[in-house]
Amino acid sequence: MSGFSGDHSSAVISLDNPVAEASRLPRLRTLPNGDALMSWVEPNGHGHVLKFGVLHSGRWVKQGEVAQGENWFVNWADFSSIVAIDENFWVAHWLARQKGGKTYDYDVSLAISDDAGLTWREIGHPHRDGAAAEHGFATIFKDVNGAGIVWLDGREHVKKEDKAKFPEKSGNFNLRYTHINRDGSMTDEQVLDNNTCTCCWTAVAATQDGAVAAWRGRTDDEIRDNRVALLHDGKWSAPKGLGAEGWKIAGCPVNGPSISALGNNVVASWFTAEGDRPRVRAAFSDDGGVTFGKPIDIDDLAPLGRVGLTWRDSQSAVVSWLSAPGVEQKKSALNIKVIYTDGRVEATRQLAEVSSGRDTGVPQMVFTADGLLLAWTNPAPQYGVTTKIMRHADLKLAAQTVSKDKRQQKLAVLDNKFSINAAICTSNHE
Repeated sequence: MSGFSGDHSSAVISLDNPVAEASRLPRLRTLPNGDALMSWVEPNGHGHVLKFGVLHSGRWVKQGEVAQGENWFVNWADFSSIVAIDENFWVAHWLARQKGGKTYDYDVSLAISDDAGLTWREIGHPHRDGAAAEHGFATIFKDVNGAGIVWLDGREHVKKEDKAKFPEKSGNFNLRYTHINRDGSMTDEQVLDNNTCTCCWTAVAATQDGAVAAWRGRTDDEIRDNRVALLHDGKWSAPKGLGAEGWKIAGCPVNGPSISALGNNVVASWFTAEGDRPRVRAAFSDDGGVTFGKPIDIDDLAPLGRVGLTWRDSQSAVVSWLSAPGVEQKKSALNIKVIYTDGRVEATRQLAEVSSGRDTGVPQMVFTADGLLLAWTNPAPQYGVTTKIMRHADLKLAAQTVSKDKRQQKLAVLDNKFSINAAICTSNHE
């Protein structure tokens, strides 16, 4: 299926895609040969199906299906994925509700392919507790001689008022990991962090020395800052703070971090609203994630967050995020900004106007031979997926900047406080 459409003189070009109407949750990854792999969840009768397409030179040259079923858990912030570990070994995950379970009792289901997505074999769950609990917000990544997966796990969680009834449980959500061998077997689970936020997506980047994971942690006094840990020789390091703003918030803000690696250079981006100052931040590491430099404020005009991140070259990366919603119309700008390892920052570039609600999900981006590929979910209830390309040459041109008019800023901040509160996880997690 082809291809580019619309006004080619524009910096951002619309790209047709094979996604059916009412589909949601696009996820973008890069194949070893540089092509883009996009997965999405599509309605199928009374159930759903996890599909994918491969983009090569502006054309969708390959499409496939991983799994389908009824009673899936489909949520704007907890999304399925397909990851190409190498040319042939691919790993996919989706979420399925537990039979007879409560709303947030669901499992991570896994499948592997040994022939680059032509055929798939289900291998079960990375968690083997069998508990009626939430298991989700998973990230699959390249690991030594196979794949790794981390996920948020609710088996230890209990409500505060019920802790005395379950003294054997910590009461918290935790972040867990297992290794997936090429034959589909899995190693024992490891706990990276025994106190995490409940519903902020996780992120992992693979460096030359091993994986670096990023997630939103939690303390008993409700500080919910981001953390990182490194995987070496099958063991994870102790979690360390990323940003360390000290954001105190009583519920999960549903706003996870993003992290990307190029060799042993790592860049991370995240959202915080510490001190009632919503902002998107980023930081670089030149030692594989062991240490990070001083955070860079990407947007301090009350953005929504939902960050994305990718390296452009060895000296610069591109951050994407959603800006503050309009005061009258509930729409946000999908923005990008180029940042440099030496601390330089380019102007903000507004690429598209999208819904500021949950229906947009978390916009995605990866670099391809044609430029920067972007994808996001269209507004409810019709949904569908939009894909666009920003050409390499246009990424280097000066673009529109965000005005810092004080009156607009004040209105945006006031308006976005309501948006942040509305996004807080309102399930019975806490």
